Amino acid sequence: MTISDKAVLAQRLALSAALLLAGSLWLVPIGAGAAEKSAVMIRMDFIIGGKHAPWFVAWDKGFYSKRGLSVTIQPGSGSADTVRAIAAGIADVGFADFTTAIVARSRGTAIQTVAQMGYVPTTILWREDTPIKTAKDIEGKSWAISPGQAQWYLMPAFCKINNIDFKSLKAQETAPALQPAALVAKKVDFIVMFRASNDEVAEAAAAKQGIKLRRIYMRDAGLNIYGSGLIVKEEDVKRRPDMIRAYVEGTMEGLRYTRDHQDEALAILLKHKPEVNKELARVQLKNAVGEVFIPPESLASGFGFMKPDIMEKTVNVTNEYFGGARQVAPEEVYTNQFIKK
Repeated sequence: MTISDKAVLAQRLALSAALLLAGSLWLVPIGAGAAEKSAVMIRMDFIIGGKHAPWFVAWDKGFYSKRGLSVTIQPGSGSADTVRAIAAGIADVGFADFTTAIVARSRGTAIQTVAQMGYVPTTILWREDTPIKTAKDIEGKSWAISPGQAQWYLMPAFCKINNIDFKSLKAQETAPALQPAALVAKKVDFIVMFRASNDEVAEAAAAKQGIKLRRIYMRDAGLNIYGSGLIVKEEDVKRRPDMIRAYVEGTMEGLRYTRDHQDEALAILLKHKPEVNKELARVQLKNAVGEVFIPPESLASGFGFMKPDIMEKTVNVTNEYFGGARQVAPEEVYTNQFIKK
Protein backbone atom coordinates (compact mmCIF):
# COMPACT_ATOMS: atom_id res chain seq x y z
CA MET A 1 0.00 0.00 0.00
CA THR A 2 1.41 3.34 -1.03
CA ILE A 3 1.62 6.37 1.17
CA SER A 4 -1.21 7.90 -0.87
CA ASP A 5 -3.40 4.83 -0.32
CA LYS A 6 -2.72 4.95 3.42
CA ALA A 7 -3.74 8.61 3.53
CA VAL A 8 -7.02 7.89 1.74
CA LEU A 9 -7.73 4.98 4.11
CA ALA A 10 -7.03 7.15 7.13
CA GLN A 11 -9.41 9.82 5.84
CA ARG A 12 -12.13 7.20 5.28
CA LEU A 13 -11.67 5.76 8.78
CA ALA A 14 -11.81 9.23 10.31
CA LEU A 15 -14.99 10.03 8.36
CA SER A 16 -16.60 6.76 9.46
CA ALA A 17 -15.74 7.47 13.09
CA ALA A 18 -17.18 10.95 12.82
CA LEU A 19 -20.41 9.61 11.31
CA LEU A 20 -20.71 6.97 14.05
CA LEU A 21 -20.20 9.62 16.72
CA ALA A 22 -22.75 11.91 15.14
CA GLY A 23 -25.23 9.06 14.95
CA SER A 24 -24.79 8.19 18.61
CA LEU A 25 -25.25 11.83 19.63
CA TRP A 26 -28.42 12.00 17.57
CA LEU A 27 -29.86 9.18 19.66
CA VAL A 28 -29.25 11.06 22.97
CA PRO A 29 -32.15 13.40 23.91
CA ILE A 30 -31.25 17.06 24.06
CA GLY A 31 -30.62 18.05 27.66
CA ALA A 32 -30.25 14.46 28.83
CA GLY A 33 -27.23 15.45 30.86
CA ALA A 34 -29.30 17.90 32.90
CA ALA A 35 -33.04 17.15 32.97
CA GLU A 36 -35.23 20.14 32.25
CA LYS A 37 -37.09 21.46 35.30
CA SER A 38 -40.84 21.99 35.44
CA ALA A 39 -41.70 25.63 36.14
CA VAL A 40 -44.09 25.84 39.10
CA MET A 41 -45.68 28.95 40.61
CA ILE A 42 -46.37 28.67 44.36
CA ARG A 43 -48.85 31.15 45.87
CA MET A 44 -48.75 31.83 49.59
CA ASP A 45 -51.79 32.69 51.70
CA PHE A 46 -50.73 36.24 52.58
CA ILE A 47 -47.81 38.65 52.66
CA ILE A 48 -44.54 36.87 53.41
CA GLY A 49 -43.63 36.38 57.07
CA GLY A 50 -41.69 34.04 59.31
CA LYS A 51 -44.10 31.13 58.90
CA HIS A 52 -43.34 30.99 55.17
CA ALA A 53 -39.66 30.13 55.75
CA PRO A 54 -40.08 26.39 54.91
CA TRP A 55 -40.96 27.19 51.28
CA PHE A 56 -37.97 29.51 50.86
CA VAL A 57 -35.70 26.94 52.51
CA ALA A 58 -36.96 24.23 50.14
CA TRP A 59 -36.30 26.56 47.21
CA ASP A 60 -32.88 27.77 48.40
CA LYS A 61 -31.55 24.37 49.51
CA GLY A 62 -32.58 22.66 46.28
CA PHE A 63 -35.30 20.45 47.77
CA TYR A 64 -37.63 21.41 44.91
CA SER A 65 -34.93 21.46 42.27
CA LYS A 66 -33.70 17.94 42.97
CA ARG A 67 -37.28 16.76 42.44
CA GLY A 68 -37.47 18.43 39.04
CA LEU A 69 -39.17 21.72 39.94
CA SER A 70 -38.11 25.26 39.13
CA VAL A 71 -40.27 27.28 41.52
CA THR A 72 -41.32 30.87 41.96
CA ILE A 73 -42.88 31.86 45.31
CA GLN A 74 -45.51 34.59 45.32
CA PRO A 75 -47.12 36.36 48.29
CA GLY A 76 -50.90 36.25 48.51
CA SER A 77 -53.60 38.60 49.70
CA GLY A 78 -55.70 36.07 51.59
CA SER A 79 -56.54 32.40 51.17
CA ALA A 80 -59.50 33.16 48.91
CA ASP A 81 -57.13 34.94 46.52
CA THR A 82 -54.78 31.94 46.56
CA VAL A 83 -57.58 29.48 45.85
CA ARG A 84 -58.85 31.60 42.96
CA ALA A 85 -55.35 31.92 41.51
CA ILE A 86 -54.85 28.15 41.52
CA ALA A 87 -58.28 27.47 40.04
CA ALA A 88 -57.62 30.00 37.27
CA GLY A 89 -54.17 28.60 36.48
CA ILE A 90 -52.39 31.80 37.57
CA ALA A 91 -50.59 29.70 40.19
CA ASP A 92 -49.92 25.97 40.06
CA VAL A 93 -50.02 25.16 43.77
CA GLY A 94 -50.32 27.04 47.03
CA PHE A 95 -50.81 27.33 50.77
CA ALA A 96 -54.23 28.34 52.10
CA ASP A 97 -56.87 27.85 54.79
CA PHE A 98 -58.78 24.56 54.78
CA THR A 99 -62.09 26.29 55.40
CA THR A 100 -61.61 28.67 52.48
CA ALA A 101 -60.72 25.77 50.20
CA ILE A 102 -63.78 23.80 51.35
CA VAL A 103 -66.13 26.73 50.76
CA ALA A 104 -64.62 27.23 47.31
CA ARG A 105 -65.21 23.55 46.60
CA SER A 106 -68.86 23.94 47.59
CA ARG A 107 -69.12 26.70 44.99
CA GLY A 108 -67.74 24.62 42.17
CA THR A 109 -63.99 25.26 42.39
CA ALA A 110 -62.28 21.93 41.76
CA ILE A 111 -59.36 22.07 44.20
CA GLN A 112 -58.02 19.64 46.79
CA THR A 113 -55.76 19.72 49.81
CA VAL A 114 -52.80 17.35 49.57
CA ALA A 115 -51.14 17.96 52.97
CA GLN A 116 -52.06 19.62 56.26
CA MET A 117 -49.91 22.21 58.00
CA GLY A 118 -51.39 21.83 61.46
CA TYR A 119 -54.56 22.54 63.37
CA VAL A 120 -56.37 25.85 63.23
CA PRO A 121 -53.88 28.28 64.84
CA THR A 122 -56.53 30.73 66.01
CA THR A 123 -56.03 32.41 69.37
CA ILE A 124 -58.27 34.61 71.48
CA LEU A 125 -56.17 37.41 72.99
CA TRP A 126 -57.03 39.79 75.82
CA ARG A 127 -55.22 42.14 78.17
CA GLU A 128 -54.12 40.55 81.40
CA ASP A 129 -55.66 43.40 83.43
CA THR A 130 -59.22 42.66 82.25
CA PRO A 131 -61.77 40.48 84.07
CA ILE A 132 -61.39 37.80 81.38
CA LYS A 133 -59.79 34.68 82.84
CA THR A 134 -61.41 31.84 80.89
CA ALA A 135 -63.12 31.35 77.54
CA LYS A 136 -66.53 31.69 79.15
CA ASP A 137 -65.59 35.17 80.38
CA ILE A 138 -65.66 36.65 76.86
CA GLU A 139 -69.44 36.43 76.97
CA GLY A 140 -70.90 39.92 76.64
CA LYS A 141 -67.51 41.45 75.81
CA SER A 142 -66.46 43.47 72.75
CA TRP A 143 -64.15 42.26 70.01
CA ALA A 144 -62.54 43.80 66.93
CA ILE A 145 -63.41 41.98 63.73
CA SER A 146 -64.01 42.52 60.03
CA PRO A 147 -66.94 40.55 58.56
CA GLY A 148 -65.67 37.97 56.11
CA GLN A 149 -62.52 37.11 58.03
CA ALA A 150 -62.08 33.45 58.92
CA GLN A 151 -62.42 34.43 62.59
CA TRP A 152 -65.90 35.76 61.86
CA TYR A 153 -67.00 32.23 60.97
CA LEU A 154 -64.92 30.34 63.51
CA MET A 155 -66.25 32.19 66.54
CA PRO A 156 -69.84 30.83 66.38
CA ALA A 157 -68.44 27.28 66.24
CA PHE A 158 -66.05 27.99 69.12
CA CYS A 159 -68.82 29.55 71.19
CA LYS A 160 -71.20 26.64 70.60
CA ILE A 161 -68.56 24.11 71.67
CA ASN A 162 -67.80 26.11 74.84
CA ASN A 163 -71.40 27.04 75.76
CA ILE A 164 -70.82 30.75 75.13
CA ASP A 165 -73.66 32.97 73.92
CA PHE A 166 -72.23 34.16 70.62
CA LYS A 167 -74.99 36.72 70.17
CA SER A 168 -73.88 38.45 73.35
CA LEU A 169 -70.51 39.36 71.84
CA LYS A 170 -70.24 42.99 70.76
CA ALA A 171 -68.54 43.14 67.38
CA GLN A 172 -66.73 46.35 66.52
CA GLU A 173 -65.96 46.38 62.82
CA THR A 174 -62.24 46.98 62.49
CA ALA A 175 -59.83 46.46 59.60
CA PRO A 176 -57.62 43.39 60.19
CA ALA A 177 -54.40 45.39 60.37
CA LEU A 178 -55.84 47.67 63.07
CA GLN A 179 -57.19 44.98 65.38
CA PRO A 180 -54.02 44.56 67.53
CA ALA A 181 -53.91 48.34 68.04
CA ALA A 182 -57.58 48.35 69.06
CA LEU A 183 -56.86 45.83 71.80
CA VAL A 184 -53.78 47.66 73.06
CA ALA A 185 -55.66 50.98 73.06
CA LYS A 186 -58.43 49.36 75.14
CA LYS A 187 -61.06 50.03 72.48
CA VAL A 188 -62.14 46.38 72.63
CA ASP A 189 -61.93 43.61 75.21
CA PHE A 190 -60.45 40.89 73.00
CA ILE A 191 -59.32 40.04 69.50
CA VAL A 192 -59.01 36.79 67.55
CA MET A 193 -55.65 36.27 65.86
CA PHE A 194 -53.58 33.52 64.22
CA ARG A 195 -50.47 32.09 65.87
CA ALA A 196 -47.30 32.34 63.79
CA SER A 197 -48.85 35.32 62.02
CA ASN A 198 -50.69 38.30 63.53
CA ASP A 199 -50.80 36.88 67.08
CA GLU A 200 -47.14 37.86 67.38
CA VAL A 201 -47.87 41.30 65.90
CA ALA A 202 -50.41 41.93 68.66
CA GLU A 203 -48.05 40.67 71.34
CA ALA A 204 -45.23 42.93 70.10
CA ALA A 205 -47.55 45.96 70.02
CA ALA A 206 -48.70 45.25 73.57
CA ALA A 207 -45.14 44.76 74.84
CA LYS A 208 -44.17 48.22 73.56
CA GLN A 209 -46.86 49.69 75.81
CA GLY A 210 -45.92 47.53 78.79
CA ILE A 211 -49.14 45.52 78.43
CA LYS A 212 -49.24 41.77 78.98
CA LEU A 213 -51.61 39.61 76.99
CA ARG A 214 -53.19 36.28 77.70
CA ARG A 215 -54.52 33.83 75.15
CA ILE A 216 -56.63 30.74 74.53
CA TYR A 217 -55.89 28.44 71.61
CA MET A 218 -59.13 27.43 69.92
CA ARG A 219 -57.69 24.00 69.08
CA ASP A 220 -57.14 23.35 72.80
CA ALA A 221 -60.68 24.41 73.64
CA GLY A 222 -62.58 21.97 71.46
CA LEU A 223 -62.18 23.45 67.97
CA ASN A 224 -59.52 20.96 66.91
CA ILE A 225 -59.90 21.22 63.14
CA TYR A 226 -57.19 21.60 60.51
CA GLY A 227 -56.06 25.14 59.80
CA SER A 228 -54.07 25.42 56.58
CA GLY A 229 -52.69 23.08 53.97
CA LEU A 230 -51.10 22.62 50.57
CA ILE A 231 -53.71 23.34 47.92
CA VAL A 232 -53.71 22.10 44.30
CA LYS A 233 -56.03 21.91 41.33
CA GLU A 234 -57.92 18.61 41.36
CA GLU A 235 -57.20 17.86 37.70
CA ASP A 236 -53.47 18.10 38.42
CA VAL A 237 -53.75 15.28 40.96
CA LYS A 238 -54.47 13.03 37.97
CA ARG A 239 -52.76 14.96 35.16
CA ARG A 240 -49.53 16.03 36.90
CA PRO A 241 -49.12 13.73 39.92
CA ASP A 242 -45.31 13.85 39.74
CA MET A 243 -45.38 17.64 40.07
CA ILE A 244 -47.78 17.47 43.03
CA ARG A 245 -45.66 14.84 44.75
CA ALA A 246 -42.52 16.91 44.23
CA TYR A 247 -44.24 19.98 45.70
CA VAL A 248 -45.48 18.09 48.76
CA GLU A 249 -42.24 16.24 49.45
CA GLY A 250 -40.06 19.26 48.76
CA THR A 251 -42.13 21.46 51.09
CA MET A 252 -42.08 18.87 53.85
CA GLU A 253 -38.32 18.51 53.56
CA GLY A 254 -38.14 22.28 53.83
CA LEU A 255 -40.32 22.14 56.94
CA ARG A 256 -38.09 19.55 58.60
CA TYR A 257 -34.97 21.51 57.77
CA THR A 258 -36.52 24.74 59.07
CA ARG A 259 -37.47 23.04 62.33
CA ASP A 260 -33.93 21.73 62.82
CA HIS A 261 -32.01 24.81 61.57
CA GLN A 262 -34.07 27.83 62.57
CA ASP A 263 -31.30 30.44 62.45
CA GLU A 264 -30.23 29.33 58.98
CA ALA A 265 -33.86 29.20 57.84
CA LEU A 266 -34.39 32.76 59.01
CA ALA A 267 -31.25 33.88 57.18
CA ILE A 268 -32.50 32.22 53.99
CA LEU A 269 -35.88 33.93 54.29
CA LEU A 270 -34.25 37.33 54.83
CA LYS A 271 -31.89 36.76 51.90
CA HIS A 272 -34.84 36.43 49.57
CA LYS A 273 -37.15 38.83 51.41
CA PRO A 274 -34.97 41.47 53.10
CA GLU A 275 -37.99 43.71 53.70
CA VAL A 276 -39.35 41.27 56.32
CA ASN A 277 -39.03 42.40 59.97
CA LYS A 278 -36.26 40.16 61.30
CA GLU A 279 -37.29 39.90 64.94
CA LEU A 280 -40.97 39.42 64.20
CA ALA A 281 -40.13 36.78 61.59
CA ARG A 282 -37.87 34.99 64.07
CA VAL A 283 -40.73 34.57 66.54
CA GLN A 284 -43.25 33.65 63.84
CA LEU A 285 -40.89 31.02 62.44
CA LYS A 286 -40.21 29.55 65.88
CA ASN A 287 -43.93 29.33 66.69
CA ALA A 288 -44.81 27.95 63.25
CA VAL A 289 -42.48 24.95 63.49
CA GLY A 290 -42.82 24.54 67.26
CA GLU A 291 -46.56 25.00 67.77
CA VAL A 292 -48.49 25.00 64.50
CA PHE A 293 -47.17 23.14 61.47
CA ILE A 294 -46.18 19.75 62.91
CA PRO A 295 -49.01 18.05 64.84
CA PRO A 296 -48.62 14.53 66.28
CA GLU A 297 -50.04 12.80 63.20
CA SER A 298 -47.27 14.32 61.07
CA LEU A 299 -44.67 12.68 63.29
CA ALA A 300 -46.55 9.39 63.45
CA SER A 301 -47.80 8.95 59.88
CA GLY A 302 -45.74 11.26 57.68
CA PHE A 303 -45.44 15.03 57.49
CA GLY A 304 -48.70 16.46 56.17
CA PHE A 305 -50.82 13.35 56.84
CA MET A 306 -54.52 14.18 57.34
CA LYS A 307 -56.49 12.09 59.83
CA PRO A 308 -59.89 11.11 58.41
CA ASP A 309 -61.77 11.92 61.64
CA ILE A 310 -60.23 15.40 61.89
CA MET A 311 -60.91 16.02 58.22
CA GLU A 312 -64.52 15.03 58.75
CA LYS A 313 -64.80 17.45 61.68
CA THR A 314 -63.13 20.21 59.64
CA VAL A 315 -65.58 19.72 56.79
CA ASN A 316 -68.58 19.52 59.13
CA VAL A 317 -67.68 22.77 60.89
CA THR A 318 -67.17 24.47 57.54
CA ASN A 319 -70.46 23.16 56.18
CA GLU A 320 -72.34 24.42 59.25
CA TYR A 321 -70.78 27.82 59.83
CA PHE A 322 -69.05 29.12 56.71
CA GLY A 323 -71.98 29.67 54.34
CA GLY A 324 -70.99 27.41 51.47
CA ALA A 325 -73.23 26.80 48.48
CA ARG A 326 -73.79 23.13 49.35
CA GLN A 327 -72.81 20.45 51.84
CA VAL A 328 -69.38 19.12 50.92
CA ALA A 329 -68.33 15.51 51.60
CA PRO A 330 -64.92 14.98 53.28
CA GLU A 331 -63.62 12.67 50.54
CA GLU A 332 -64.03 15.47 47.98
CA VAL A 333 -61.61 17.88 49.54
CA TYR A 334 -58.41 15.99 50.35
CA THR A 335 -56.10 13.10 49.51
CA ASN A 336 -53.19 11.55 51.42
CA GLN A 337 -51.75 9.87 48.31
CA PHE A 338 -48.73 12.18 48.17
CA ILE A 339 -47.70 11.83 51.82
CA LYS A 340 -44.35 10.13 52.28
CA LYS A 341 -44.42 7.93 55.37
